[in-house]
Amino acid sequence: MSQKRNSPIDLTNKLKEQFALRSDVFDESANWITDKELIRAHIDLAGKPSGRALDLCCGTGQIGRSLKAQGWDVRGLDICEGMVEISSRYFPVSQGAAEKITFESNYFHLVVCRQTFQFLNAREVLSEIARVLEPNGIFILSLTVPFCDIDYDWLYEIHRIKQPLLLKFYTAEELVKKLESESFSIEGTRTLTIRESITRWMQHAPELSQAVQKKVLSMVENAPPAYKKLHNVEIINGEVLEDWNWVIFKAVFHENSGRAKKKNETFPR
Repeated sequence: MSQKRNSPIDLTNKLKEQFALRSDVFDESANWITDKELIRAHIDLAGKPSGRALDLCCGTGQIGRSLKAQGWDVRGLDICEGMVEISSRYFPVSQGAAEKITFESNYFHLVVCRQTFQFLNAREVLSEIARVLEPNGIFILSLTVPFCDIDYDWLYEIHRIKQPLLLKFYTAEELVKKLESESFSIEGTRTLTIRESITRWMQHAPELSQAVQKKVLSMVENAPPAYKKLHNVEIINGEVLEDWNWVIFKAVFHENSGRAKKKNETFPR
């Protein structure tokens, strides 16, 4: 039996609702959100400040804050009113969807999108990012991904249960192919391992029932041996811990490519 898919409007509304519930405790919900090494990887790939930067799907604005501290002229965009309210304390933020970026063409030298690409219509978002970037502008995309084929199936199932609004569960290789298919070239890559508390992740997920929270915890705690070894799964004083694999890409859009010439056409959906 085929699964009923959310319409784009339904998906947007459900994401708004979910992150509205989490906005006040979002920074405490996972280590990656405020991890200094992860944030530094984004800053290093961005390079020397060179004008305006967009923190796309900015959440509480952790990346944008750090970019601003480096000298970037930062703007933000997020669909959730609660997130916009928090991040607006640090730099100007608009409320809106990433598929329709509310800025004029060639406005930014830098766009950063961290840990939200899995919720987005990739083709529409990449087209919009290409539109708002100035020539030779930089796009930094980061996401937590499987370590390899060994942990893919089990990790996908965990994330599917935890987050049913996922549009796509990416590997690092699939992200590269998606970027290149939309005329972005990879000019830098970083990988990081971040230690996460799955117990804390579940405690800060009020959108989930207790049964779902327990299921996610159980799946990590009772994962196959190969998964547990790759993710270094431990239970310490009742707290479930594991490693997450992160990839951060620096990409540049090629304005003279065949895809670029067609970027203003209407494509079938």
